[in-house]
Amino acid sequence: MNIEKYTDRVRGFIQSAQSLALREGHQQFAPEHLLKVLLDDPEGLAAGLIDRSGGRSREALQAVEGALAKLPKVSGGGAGQIYLAPGTARVFDTAEKAGEKAGDSFVTVERLLLALALDKDSDAGKILAKAGVTPQNLNSAIEALRKGRTADSASAENAYDAL
Repeated sequence: MNIEKYTDRVRGFIQSAQSLALREGHQQFAPEHLLKVLLDDPEGLAAGLIDRSGGRSREALQAVEGALAKLPKVSGGGAGQIYLAPGTARVFDTAEKAGEKAGDSFVTVERLLLALALDKDSDAGKILAKAGVTPQNLNSAIEALRKGRTADSASAENAYDAL
């Protein structure tokens, strides 16, 4: 994972997700942490894309909160140390590949969300599927949002934030 290939917003979400994992006492930085911070975004880019693709973002948010509550918590000497879950590494890899395939120079919020939806083995992917999100419909919503533009800067999302 090359963090330089991620937009400023995605980097912020990654930091927020890591902070969430630490705050909750989780030892692994899981895909569910990423999904939670994407769905909590006050600007609503991820939630808006889910809803536009025919999914139910509120249902996904409730489900991911439930999944996070079930993760084991660590306190004492082991607290404060988090590890990247293999599923999270897979999500980052998928997001990078999806961005490259689409002609993007940077990994954007919507490619990260798409990577989560594509990962059928993770709880985050299962939550999105249960909430009516399919990678195909999500990709269509992304294409409609972008109108053919590619992410060629670290602030790429700003160009289509006015949803």
